[in-house]
Amino acid sequence: MVPPESPTPPDAGSPARPYPPGGPSAEDQARLRATLLSLRTGLLRSNKDLADEALQGSGQDFSIDHMADSASDSSNQEISISLLAGETQMLEAIERAIYKIDGRAGLPFGVCERCAEESDWDPETSAPWIPTGRLDAVPYARLCVMHQEEQEEN
Repeated sequence: MVPPESPTPPDAGSPARPYPPGGPSAEDQARLRATLLSLRTGLLRSNKDLADEALQGSGQDFSIDHMADSASDSSNQEISISLLAGETQMLEAIERAIYKIDGRAGLPFGVCERCAEESDWDPETSAPWIPTGRLDAVPYARLCVMHQEEQEEN
């Protein structure tokens, strides 16, 4: 699974990591990468279970006696599909974060994508870093708190 492209810094042709200090350290990135890999493994297991549940039929004949059971099964399938969709989005965000840590994305890990996209910033002198505390809480965060709150309000 290849994550969608993230915004690239204004000078994408410059040497690797032209960003000033302030982002996650190499140790933080290694620790957060391990956390992301663990989260990914758990979500892949959960996705398999949810997909099995969503595809599972009741195996019963449709009759008046079983209409309530059928409705319950249908409701459970809808819930499983909804959970599966949410987990799939989280998996994509985790993959994108791993790509960034590995240097395979336009922006480095820890830069707010919206700040980088909206502002004129010079990657040589400043960078819109997401605070390490936020990355500890949500290691696949793509946005700073302000932009995440804006997105959730919309």
